[in-house]
Order: sequence, then structure tokens, then C-alpha cells
Amino acid sequence: MCSEPRKIHEVFFFLAIYLISIGTGGHKPSLESFGADQFDEDHIEERKQKMSFFNWWNCALCSGLILGVTLIVYIQDNINWGAADIIFTGVMALSLIIFIMGRPYYRYRIPCGSPLTPMLQVLVAAISKRKVPYPSNPDQLYEVPKFHGNNRKFLCHTKKL
Repeated sequence: MCSEPRKIHEVFFFLAIYLISIGTGGHKPSLESFGADQFDEDHIEERKQKMSFFNWWNCALCSGLILGVTLIVYIQDNINWGAADIIFTGVMALSLIIFIMGRPYYRYRIPCGSPLTPMLQVLVAAISKRKVPYPSNPDQLYEVPKFHGNNRKFLCHTKKL
């Protein structure tokens, strides 16, 4: 029978799991958004490329997942853990190198204002207008006309929440 792990090993294990979850939660949405920013929605060709990007993104994500739960587990069980760790380290280093090599070609969108301001404006407007009835005609909804110098994109109106 296996001996019970020491307290320091338990602490180290749970700390590692927490760090993994923080790292995954921080980089996954950022990378997808950063990838989407590389394409201009106003150009038809780039809009098609953006859809293709997300198809390939999902394909690569699923392929990595399948390889991670099959090939790497096979290597861990039949060869040794060290070989699997070396493969993990090599793949992560290679992906980091590729990401850094592409840096001169990335498009950087300059943020206009604080991202929290529009969210707070929507929250305040939603709370203050929670009892206002929904207009039957969508033309009665308030929007700032484009000629006022507002270059932001509007959300499409729907009949649902």
C-alpha cells in the first residue's frame, strides 16, 4: 500500500493546480481575442480568414487535447514520466518561440478609453430603466448617429434578452 503524502507535498500539489487554473484562465480568452484582432471585420476577405482562423484554432485545440490524453498518457505509462515531461516542455517552448517570432507581424489595436466605463454605463442604464416597457418599434430605440463622430460598432437589435 502507498504511504500517505507528506503535508508539504500536498501543499505543493494544490498550489500547482491553482497556478495552472489561474494561468489557463488568463491566457485562453486573451489568445483567442488577440487572434480575432488580427482580422479586420470591414474587409470581406479578412472576415472569411477570421472564420477560418477559429476553425483551425478549434481543430488545433482538439488535436492537442486528444494527443494529451492518449499519446502522452501512453508515454507516461509505458516509457516514463520524464520523457513525457520533456515532450511537454519542448512543445511549450516551441509554441512560445513561434508566438514571439510572429510579434513583428501582429496588429495591435489601440484601446480607446477604459473598458470598464461602457460596462458600468450599461449597468447603470439597465438598473435605472428596468421598469421601462420595451418599445414595439425598434426604430424608437436610442442610438447615437454615425455622423456624431462615434466610430464604434452597434449591437444588432433582437427580440430576446
